[in-house]
Amino acid sequence: MNTPITLLTLSHQYGSGGSLIARDLGQRLNWKVWDKEIVQTIAAQQHVSEDYVDTKDERVGSIMERVVETFGVGGFERAYNIPPRLRLKDSQLARLTRQLIENAAQDGSVVIVGRGGNCILAPRPKTLHVFVFATLDARKKRVMQVEGLTHDETEQRISGMDKLRTDYVRKFYQADWRDSDCYNLQLDSGVWGEDGAADMIMQALEHHAG
Repeated sequence: MNTPITLLTLSHQYGSGGSLIARDLGQRLNWKVWDKEIVQTIAAQQHVSEDYVDTKDERVGSIMERVVETFGVGGFERAYNIPPRLRLKDSQLARLTRQLIENAAQDGSVVIVGRGGNCILAPRPKTLHVFVFATLDARKKRVMQVEGLTHDETEQRISGMDKLRTDYVRKFYQADWRDSDCYNLQLDSGVWGEDGAADMIMQALEHHAG
């Protein structure tokens, strides 16, 4: 008999719909989803605004500066807000994030979205690690529709976010977040759609519960 899965990490490319898929799974499973809840909890703990934490979520300050240099200050600022100087250091925020994820995993029945969750919980049993991706064209189309950005702004946003997430995981977990060896299941949401991707993840969870 397979061991039932009690934890799910869902990493995703920006524009692939991963956050919505995670929400869908949380509702189907009646599991708590930790995504923006991480930002909200840290903001409350540190007595700062959610916007303050959100500007540094899943990113590294020095990397942000290099992205700005690459795309030009005006273009990237319009595509994504450049954070002000913060009281929380990148390493402090990463440590707080890791602690929240580890604490959430203690009780099980949770979906952890991004933020190196697959790296943090890699040693834990009864955990399914999923990566949701899509072609660049599919991601561009979705971001333009959902966020109302221009074509150029969309390209800058996607490129910038991919780089920020890559460097965040590399710096704090010495891993490549797009490495297939880090996941048990990878899904193309551009092919399966958000509902279809959620269906397939449910099947994977049910397989391990049989």
